Amino acid sequence: MFSFLTPRYLKHAKLLHKGVTRFINYKRDILPEAKLQEITSLRSSLEDAMRARDKARIDTLSSEINAVCERALPGAQPSDIADNIEVFFVAIVVAFGIRSYLLQPFKIPTGSMQPTLYGIVANHTEEDTTPNILSMGKDFITGRSYIDVTSDHTGRIRATEPLTEHGVLGFFTHCRLHFDDGHTIWIWAPMAQLINTHYNLGLFSYTGAYPQMKTDNVTPDMVGQFSPSALGGQLITKGQLIARGTLDTGDHVLVNKFAYHFRQPVRGEVFVFTTKDIRSPYMNVPAEQGSQHYIKRLVGVPGDTLEVKTPELWINGKPAEESGMKRVAAKEGKYRGYGSIQMLSPGNQKTLGAEQYWAMGDNSYNSSDSRYWGAVPERNLIGPALFCYFPFGRNWGMIR
Repeated sequence: MFSFLTPRYLKHAKLLHKGVTRFINYKRDILPEAKLQEITSLRSSLEDAMRARDKARIDTLSSEINAVCERALPGAQPSDIADNIEVFFVAIVVAFGIRSYLLQPFKIPTGSMQPTLYGIVANHTEEDTTPNILSMGKDFITGRSYIDVTSDHTGRIRATEPLTEHGVLGFFTHCRLHFDDGHTIWIWAPMAQLINTHYNLGLFSYTGAYPQMKTDNVTPDMVGQFSPSALGGQLITKGQLIARGTLDTGDHVLVNKFAYHFRQPVRGEVFVFTTKDIRSPYMNVPAEQGSQHYIKRLVGVPGDTLEVKTPELWINGKPAEESGMKRVAAKEGKYRGYGSIQMLSPGNQKTLGAEQYWAMGDNSYNSSDSRYWGAVPERNLIGPALFCYFPFGRNWGMIR
């Protein structure tokens, strides 16, 4: 009562006394006996000065007590470096906590959700289109990078695993081209975008970036079927062009891992799930080899009956009414409608059981989804996609 009448120096002294007492209690077992007695004696002197309201004595004891406590434990002196390291690791722990339980970032790897969300897109160019450094900085903000790689070595490409994909700390995906003699060339592009899986879309292109590859075992009619193993044994000369073009990064999104603990998944939202235990020859990774994270639109919830009547997706006997699915069906902008294929081929309907969800890509004609490998079990669901935070422009903002 009437604590506002207590002088500030006495308030500080009480806080110091409380702190010293805690210090003694917590460190008693590791404090040298001489230091313990010294600190205890100083605390008694502080109590006497507080009773006497001796401000000068309290100020002197405050400085002395702080100095003695700081030097009481070997190696316990304050360190700016140690403090910064501690803050750094605390930040990491907090970040991992947020990632594990609240929000997790994902990078879109493929084009199955275009144009709602874009995957990584590579385009081969005949000429080097790399701009000046200022333009490159501007393009980086919008997610574009430039690839122009020529060989700095003469030799034959390794016969087994000539081209391998790697990541740095789980990010910065790149490929390495290996030579027989151990030399390696790094190419900062993912495997799927580097090799020519479609005519003139990969950065490796027989028609431009790799004309010298037209040999007996790699011929022009193999364009579109190129695999990394086709490189094995090829002779590469110093100065030879290997890969060239532009690489547009996939959209980076934040996923709410918290939501499905408190509400049911909602038909029409974009969501992320794992492929764990989903067994199908259409899966990129077989179930026994692990799982991947996929992002699709949730078009069916337990109890729904689905049918594709191109370009529309019908749910429970009528066209889907959710806004995202209506955009696809109406062929707005770059949307092309829903395609009937595999499990939702003409005349086929699919009714979902308990704890089953149906996932389809907005880029329906270029999407490996539930039409191929079936429903997603509820236990595989991660959460709804909330926000596209990179690159800026295009799809930046809330995901719908």
